[in-house]
This record gives sequence, structure tokens and C-alpha cells, in this order.
Amino acid sequence: MSCRATGLLKSGAMKPQDKPLWYDIYEAFPPRYEPHYDRSPVIKEIKQIFYPEDVIRGKFYRKYGSPGIISLSDTSPRSSLCQLFVAEYKHLQADSSLTEDRLMEEAALALEARGFYLGHSRHPPKVNHPEITTLEPEEGGSSLAGQGKISQVRLADVFKESQGGEKL
Repeated sequence: MSCRATGLLKSGAMKPQDKPLWYDIYEAFPPRYEPHYDRSPVIKEIKQIFYPEDVIRGKFYRKYGSPGIISLSDTSPRSSLCQLFVAEYKHLQADSSLTEDRLMEEAALALEARGFYLGHSRHPPKVNHPEITTLEPEEGGSSLAGQGKISQVRLADVFKESQGGEKL
């Protein structure tokens, strides 16, 4: 094996504790052919790995869009909205002989029944907004509440005011 790190270790230019992380792996499993800049790449066909669920996921994201940020570091066992949809779709597919469009609709309705709303037009109207706080006008209080003109204040507006910004 002709590795530059091996030469540096043998000559003492690199201390054993400073060797690269990959060195032990490279030494244990050397490549079949030595990597070299002028070697032509091996041309071979790349196999497509495509599962039936991928088609369902594609249709889900095309119709309903992305649910937003999904944290891959989240260790909780809960499934994503898309994964719940795929499971419901496959369950309905096994139990009935519906068309693909009808399966998509039935899976969405089944998730709605469980409290997961996919389309914005299907959401029930929101009654209470947790980001809105009702303020009573009082003397010497906040400049917004003290004016008596505003009965509801959004937290974002309060933050802007505290930073010196103007309320729109």
C-alpha cells in the first residue's frame, strides 16, 4: 500500500496519535486499485431503488406540499404526517379496490378523522389564537395599551416595539 500517510508515519513526520481517522480503515481494507488522479472511472449502470411507497409519497407531496421542517435528530417514535398517510393509504389499498385518486381522498379523510388536516381548505376554523393577548387600557402601562386604541396585540408586534420598530 502506497499511502502518503504511511510514509509520514514511517519517517516520523507524523506522530501516531495525529494519524487521520480513516487511516486504520484504509489499512485494514485497502482499495482493490490504488486511487490515482489519472485513472479512468469505472462505468457501470446504477440500479434504481424504487419502492411502491415512494410513488405514494410523491403524490402526497405533490398534492399537499411539504409539512415544514422535520428534525432528523428528533428521537421520539412518532411518525411524520407523510408516513401516517402512506400507512393509511396501504391499509385502504389492501382492504378495497378503489382507484388511486379515490384512495388518496379516502386516506386524507381517514387522517382528518384522527385530527390530522392535510389541506388548508379543510382545516376547521380556528377560534382561539394563542399568539394574541387581550390588553385592557390602563394608565401608565404599555404605550400600546395606554393609548386605548388597541384591544389585541400580537407578540411579534410587542417584540418589534421593544426593539424600537414601528407597529404596522
